[in-house]
Amino acid sequence: MRRRRRAGGQTLVEFSLVLPIFMVVIFATIDFGGYFGARLSVENAARAGDRVAVVETQAGFSGASIVNAISAEAQDNGGLPMNADCFWNGTTLTPTTYPPFTFSGKGCIGVWYFQLEQVGSPQLCTQWSVANSAFGSYSGSTWTASTPAAGCFDAGGTVVVVGVGYQYAPLTPVPFIGALGTNCPSGGNNGALCTYGETQLLEEEQ
Repeated sequence: MRRRRRAGGQTLVEFSLVLPIFMVVIFATIDFGGYFGARLSVENAARAGDRVAVVETQAGFSGASIVNAISAEAQDNGGLPMNADCFWNGTTLTPTTYPPFTFSGKGCIGVWYFQLEQVGSPQLCTQWSVANSAFGSYSGSTWTASTPAAGCFDAGGTVVVVGVGYQYAPLTPVPFIGALGTNCPSGGNNGALCTYGETQLLEEEQ
């Protein structure tokens, strides 16, 4: 009888030691599944937004149409805000760092226009700002509204880039998962995993 009690007590102790590790593995699996779901969501959202952006003319431009297309696809992002801008790294289509854009807060949308050059990388021509509902450019975090230069909307001569970013907050309170958030973009929160989606398409004839 004593042996059985000892064996039962030993099993209970072993179970209590293994259970936390088992739960961490389970929740970590759920978290990484959620992260990759959010990643696919923003990639699909960027593609959907770019397909709308490349057929928009300068005269009849509708930023709301682009945002609506992105919102329809961004279903796994936990409430991505649709009123914040992404910030492109550099002034050419070849970004100075990767990911090619940064953001602050929980998420962003970026719509950039790059003119093709005979020599060298395409140059940033203008950006449509979701936050300001206008065309212009950023210098750091300072926004300046301006009319797009001639050629910004040339079919076949302009690359339209749409980017979507989102910070996914994991459920598992594990240090090594939270540490992944330290490499988030500007203003990123610790414990957040950053997801990015970016699509590049040529401006199309109207």
